Amino acid sequence: MGGVSKTLTLPRLGETMEEARVTAWIVAEGAAFKRGDVLLEVETDKTVVEVPALQDGVLLRRLVAEGETVRLGAAIAEVEGAETTATATGKDVVPDADITAPEAAQAAQAAARPASSSSALVTDRVAASPAARAYGRTAGVPLSLVEGTGRRGRVTQADMLAHSGEARRATIILIHGLYDSPAGWRDIPRKLASDGFIVRTPALPGHGGDRIDEGAPLAALIDAFVSAQRDPLPEGPVIIAGHSIGALFAAHLALALGPRVRQVILSAPAGLGARINADFLDGMAAAETTSALGRALNLLDAGPLSEAALAAELSRLRAARCGMAALARLCAHGGMQQIDLSGPLARLSVPVTALFGVNDRIVDWCDCVNLPESTAIHVLKSAGHLPHLAADGLFRALLAGQAPRRAALQAG
Repeated sequence: MGGVSKTLTLPRLGETMEEARVTAWIVAEGAAFKRGDVLLEVETDKTVVEVPALQDGVLLRRLVAEGETVRLGAAIAEVEGAETTATATGKDVVPDADITAPEAAQAAQAAARPASSSSALVTDRVAASPAARAYGRTAGVPLSLVEGTGRRGRVTQADMLAHSGEARRATIILIHGLYDSPAGWRDIPRKLASDGFIVRTPALPGHGGDRIDEGAPLAALIDAFVSAQRDPLPEGPVIIAGHSIGALFAAHLALALGPRVRQVILSAPAGLGARINADFLDGMAAAETTSALGRALNLLDAGPLSEAALAAELSRLRAARCGMAALARLCAHGGMQQIDLSGPLARLSVPVTALFGVNDRIVDWCDCVNLPESTAIHVLKSAGHLPHLAADGLFRALLAGQAPRRAALQAG
């Protein structure tokens, strides 16, 4: 666009803000944006904040990844914008290294105000979730015409669907992996609910305090799990996500629900290759001390856990380990996987996306070659067996239908 390259820095978005964690990039590299468009979403010490563009431009390169924490004033992106005249502060509109934090905040506030009460750009200044903004752009629905029901009047995706006559909200079902629990999704369910989704986080068989009958086949456990999720299930479209072994249950649930399913998202799915880390499974089955449990959990690359957190996890594990271990034995034995995910995935007629971590020490990310050819694959270079947590912004964007679906290597 014949402009000049500039460095976009993280502005001050609150009086006590010293740093922020990038939760989601809204504008893709190489994409053009308008003044007032949301470039990215960051989480400060107090809330999640949207960072707007202060002038028209093109996002040349992201300098920070989703999930990364950056200091105030640090470079976050390279952008290209048209030459601008001096503003009232004597600085360019796009904050760069020459703009102090207070000036950047004042410029951001000024950019967030419409030029006049009749300006069409007011659509982009309405408080709205990223999912709602994405829906509005796709459907051509101005946010200013929609009454928000979220916190402080924030427009959610459910509000956009209701305004467009699609009042039935989507239900997202998150299925965890072996030896995990619904709490393992951490803050993801809350954030999805704030975007207007109905969120379910069921426990795998044997993981919710229920017993698994000796000799029960895996197929029977899958059927019982699927039946439990179908009755009752809210009306409307369904999005299903499964992590590790949970991917197998996600695929069978999607087959059972048929046309109601909008898409399936898999995170580090098991059942695609021959091997699985026997040290992890044996360690979880046998750990009786926090140090032993810590060594097993370290293989997930989930980051350090405090002694108190390990003690709480050990207590949970002891209470339900009998059922967990029974399911684990049906899925893997002697480091060899006993399940096949490729078969049920091949029978699905809905879009399937899979996330993998290059540093995964539980299953081999190269097993992705056994996915159906229509599967969109995201490989995260810095993630282990929990790519949905390593890049939770990307994961939530995929669930909300915001992120591009393409078979490509994605830098983590």
